Amino acid sequence: MHGHQGDDDSQDPKEQINYRAAFRLLYGLVLERKAPFAVAALYMTAATLLSLMIPVITKYVIDTALPAMNSRALLGAVGAYLAVTLLYLCANYLQVVQLARAGQDTIVELKRRLLRHMLSQDLEFYSSTPVGRLTARVQSDTSTLYALFTNTVISILNDVLMFAVAFGVMFHFNRQLALALLPVFPALGLAGWAYARVTSPMFVKVRKIAAEVPGFLTEQLNGISVLQAFSREADACAKMEDLNKRKFGAEMRVELYSAVFFMSIVALQPVATAAIFGYGGRLVLDGKLTVGVVVMFLLYLGYLFEPIFRLSEHLSVIQRSFSAGHRIAKILALKPQLTEPEDPHYLASVREAIEFRNVWMRYKEDSNWVLKDISFRLPRGSSLAILGETGGGKTTVTSLLFRFYDYQKGHIEIDGTDLRRLSLGSLRAAIGLVQQDIYLFPGTVMQNLKLMDDSIPDSRVHDAIRTMGLDQFFKKHPLDKKVQEKGANLSIGEKQVISLARAMVLDQEVLVLDEATSNMDPHTERAITGAIKTLIKHKTVIVIAHRLSTVRSADRIMMISGGEVREIGSHDELLAQGGLYSKYYKLQFGEAA
Repeated sequence: MHGHQGDDDSQDPKEQINYRAAFRLLYGLVLERKAPFAVAALYMTAATLLSLMIPVITKYVIDTALPAMNSRALLGAVGAYLAVTLLYLCANYLQVVQLARAGQDTIVELKRRLLRHMLSQDLEFYSSTPVGRLTARVQSDTSTLYALFTNTVISILNDVLMFAVAFGVMFHFNRQLALALLPVFPALGLAGWAYARVTSPMFVKVRKIAAEVPGFLTEQLNGISVLQAFSREADACAKMEDLNKRKFGAEMRVELYSAVFFMSIVALQPVATAAIFGYGGRLVLDGKLTVGVVVMFLLYLGYLFEPIFRLSEHLSVIQRSFSAGHRIAKILALKPQLTEPEDPHYLASVREAIEFRNVWMRYKEDSNWVLKDISFRLPRGSSLAILGETGGGKTTVTSLLFRFYDYQKGHIEIDGTDLRRLSLGSLRAAIGLVQQDIYLFPGTVMQNLKLMDDSIPDSRVHDAIRTMGLDQFFKKHPLDKKVQEKGANLSIGEKQVISLARAMVLDQEVLVLDEATSNMDPHTERAITGAIKTLIKHKTVIVIAHRLSTVRSADRIMMISGGEVREIGSHDELLAQGGLYSKYYKLQFGEAA
């Protein structure tokens, strides 16, 4: 059901870079900042034209100033050379600064766009894509594109301009000598095309392996306590070594082709130089050409081959950048399965009831049904406890309520409005969630209780703590206490207390407590259970639990097994039935119960 087309990390060894998609992405980014890039291009043009004046000044010195023994003309040429060099350095400096600013701005916007797009994806996307790979997209791939924006693109424009002007000047002074160099350039173009063609899948492979490295590191460091507890550090190092060897091998193959391409270009320069010496020298001997023009041609030959020498480096950066752009474009092309309705209904509050009617759900088209014909009604201000074996479908029921996933058959309605017509933002703002697996952010306890929202007044936090009777807990863990990443300096039970208090602070009308008291000591559990009983009186609450002490005071209890509702009723009614709930109850509290 939620298979994302064009999975970001499909391992097709012959996968080619999608140049069109990558170019559209890169062109769009540049177009959004065309003014700063245009200014940089103007500085680049000025710098290039100034540098191309130096061979002309050299020709003037050799052919005019020195033969005439004119010291004033020589001094003027030296002054012109120094002025041109100084202006070139200024224009070049301004170009570099302008590009750095425009490039940074572009990459920051791309990172923002990528993050925003990732946050819009379904939970299925995150369950199938390792976080380390996504980090590589946002950090590593965008950094590769930064090199393209700040150096390569402008260098290519510079090189094209330099090549065209240099060849134009050479053609102006002697077209026969200039045309003698022409056969070299189609050979270079053919070599460049072959290089790009052969290395395209190689660069895709390099980007994939480069993304695996941070992905693997993230996974290993997140599970460091497990690695150390089972002495698996050596295994992790061995796997990292294998990953590095694969990355090294892939990089080396690309570098080898780059070196061969570069050397084939280098070999052509002596051929071109020999042509100028031989043919140009012959023209000088015949009196058809001056020495100054031959020297100018030799200097311009450097200007012609300098862009070509850089071509291998440019092609390497372009291939890497387009590979990175290809990967980023694939992420940006992913469409979430769950989207806002075209004309969304905004949920301000639950006025009447939440209702499931004959709901069927499965995660994929070819998989088994996870929920089968689920029906219940939860009136406003009432409470529902959901019980059942692990994997029976309890959490899936609440996942559908939050629209983390969609169902295939049946209806879910809030106040008579179909869930799929509701704005996702307003739906999730109205329902609070306390999960078994708690995530706390780096910051203070107070900031975590406010979910990092500074607009929430402190008084609301203090009121929530008082309502829940958790004053003693928060004396032990003061509100200004620093919370480490993922709440590493707190126990699981302490994190759950903070998470439950956080749901109260956010003051959402409907609360879903998914195993919210599963890891608490008896004293804390007693306090939380008391708070839940108080809250049940004036909030709409769904409680998922294994421990029946938490759910006895719920208005209705629903037993789910194998994705089906087996029993539903109050605590006393279900005990009297002597069915599944009664067995669970006796199992936990003994036959005497």
